[in-house]
Amino acid sequence: MDRLIARQSPLVITLTGMLFTGFVLFAPGVPAAVTRIMPVKMGDYRFNPDTIRVKAGQTVQLELTNTDSLTPHNFTLKAEAAGLDVDTDVSAGKTEVVNITPLAPGSYKFYCNKKLIFMKSHRDRGMEGTLIVAPAGSE
Repeated sequence: MDRLIARQSPLVITLTGMLFTGFVLFAPGVPAAVTRIMPVKMGDYRFNPDTIRVKAGQTVQLELTNTDSLTPHNFTLKAEAAGLDVDTDVSAGKTEVVNITPLAPGSYKFYCNKKLIFMKSHRDRGMEGTLIVAPAGSE
């Protein structure tokens, strides 16, 4: 009996490893590998750049840096059609990293949703940009 277990152990270990690898590679919710890093500056009620171009299915790491010394900002990108629901606060002088993988081609607005009472929102003051998603096979 011990010899049978000893002979099957490498097979069991190999199959277990293959099963685990398949789960890690294809598990829902596990982000794809980042294919591009995009720095985005947030300050003076603007995004720089204010247009981001990617391809559908491409995972992009946004490095969101708030260049203001006092004003907190936010990066909001709600695009159900593209499978995107991002709402990230970035404190003054800080950087936050967000990975996005848009699933469908199109043009989608991102903006800062911050607003002080009795004041215009940051978006109303011009803090808005566009994510342009090209089809996956395009150049």
